[in-house]
Formats: sequence, C-alpha cells, structure tokens
Amino acid sequence: MIAQRAGAHFASTPRKKIMPTSSPHPGSDRVRLATKLRELRAATGLSGNQFAKNLGWPQSRVSKIETAVQFPTGDDIAGWLAAAGAADQEDSVLELLKRARVESVSFRDEFRKPGGAAAKQRSVLELEQRASRVATFQPALLPGPVQTPGFMRELLALPSGPARTGGAADADIERMVAVRIERQAQLHDPGKAMPLVIGEAALWIRVGDLDTQLGQLDRLSSLADLRTVDLRILPFSKAMPIAPLHGFRIYDAELVVVELFAGEHLIRDPEEIALYEHMFGTLHAEALSGDAAARLIRSVSRRLTEDD
Repeated sequence: MIAQRAGAHFASTPRKKIMPTSSPHPGSDRVRLATKLRELRAATGLSGNQFAKNLGWPQSRVSKIETAVQFPTGDDIAGWLAAAGAADQEDSVLELLKRARVESVSFRDEFRKPGGAAAKQRSVLELEQRASRVATFQPALLPGPVQTPGFMRELLALPSGPARTGGAADADIERMVAVRIERQAQLHDPGKAMPLVIGEAALWIRVGDLDTQLGQLDRLSSLADLRTVDLRILPFSKAMPIAPLHGFRIYDAELVVVELFAGEHLIRDPEEIALYEHMFGTLHAEALSGDAAARLIRSVSRRLTEDD
C-alpha cells in the first residue's frame, strides 16, 4: 500500500538522479532526511547491503542516500518506505523531503570547510562538469563563465565579495579566480549546452575602472560572435518578459541555484524547477543573439568610451 501511495504522490518526480552540490551543513534538512531514512533502514535489522538487495539497488546507492551525498528522488523514497515497512512514517518523511528540496546554504559556513572559498568554487565546477546543460540568467551582472580575470578580481574585491560576506582570505580569493578561469573552458565543449541570457544592464554596470570594463566587453563581444557559444542579451529596447528579481542557474532541469549576497538557495522541487525552466525559455526566446548581440555590446563599449 505504501509503495502505491508514495508512487502516486511522486508520479511527476524526475527519475534522473539529482546531483549534489557540496557536503550539506550538519543541521540542514537534507541531512535530517538522510538520517531519518538511515533510521528506518536500521529499524528493519538489515544491513545496508541487505537492504539494497531487497530494493534491487547497488549498496553504494543506499550508502550515498544515508550520508546525504546523493539526494533521493521521489521513486527512491517510495521504494525505501515500502522496503522498510514504514507506512506510519510517510507523512514525516514527505515533510522532510519537501523542506529538503529548498535548501539555504551560507557562504560563511561553506568557506569554513576544508579548502575554503576555492573549494566551494571547485564544487561549482564539478557540478557543471557533471551536467549536460547549465542555463544561466543574470539581469544586471555578467556571469562567471564570461568574466575576464581582471573583472573577476574587481568583482570579488567589492564589499559584496567573499572576504566580507564569507570571511575568505586574499590567497583563497585568488584560488577562486583560478577555478573560475578553469570553468570557462566548458563554454567551448561541444558536448555541453551552456546557454546564457544577460540583461543589457550588465553591460553598463561598471566593475572596476574603465579599462577593466572595456576589456570585459571586448571578451563578451568575441564570445557572442562564436557559433559554439549561446550568449544572448535582452536589450533595453525590448520589454523585459519576466520580473528580473534575481539571477539563477539551472542544472539539467534537476537543480536551480539562486545566489544571494551571503549564500545560495538550492531548489530541487520539480514544480519550481519547471517554473524556472519556463522563465528561462521565455527570456532566451526574447533575447538578441549572434551578430545582433555582438553589435549591441560594441555599441555600449563605444558609448562608454565617449562618455568617459
């Protein structure tokens, strides 16, 4: 009965494994969910290996779910409850799953882990490498994959940067820059889709001195000219098709990351992800691409030079 009820409840849940970002905070709902599932399995008296055999899974899958390394899908939860004979625990597990699907991560907590801010940046790289598609929208800030090293350093040195918001040291910030540069190689990977949609405001907002901004726009113009890079810009001349409240990244329609000053929101709820996918599709369709985008970038560059 529990398998039927849970299976019906999660009928719309994607079957694809949701990728982890970095190790979760010990007090997070993601860890509470993993702990609850481990307790249900332990109550059966079965070892992890025996429980996995009953589910028809490899033992490593049970281990990763119980240690919060792998986020369980709805089908995983349904099978787990059925195998544990835990019909009376369904409501509490569903509530934990609901809360764990929207997780808040503090940069300060992340930067205190071994490896500091650079390790957090590398976890972003690894997440991107595992994904086949990473869709990015930024209404007023140029995203990391298109930033020049000079722009990165100026941006990270601002009061909103990792030193102030996360307590990162100067050497750690420089290591962050190195990893960000490493991330950019993926833009040219033919096996990966990395569509980027940027608001025209991002072209005008100065980070650092004029030379830094002009160098950044020159790089952006070169990327827009490449057929292998899907870079699009929403011009001021068009009405914004959504409320540009914040930027976001979508990984394989499994995870949405919304970055704030002091941390991130990690969204794994299928309905919310579908909403972000719809918004990105609308933005992507309305934005300029190719030669039109490159012309707009060069126009902004010329006007910045004239205004200066």
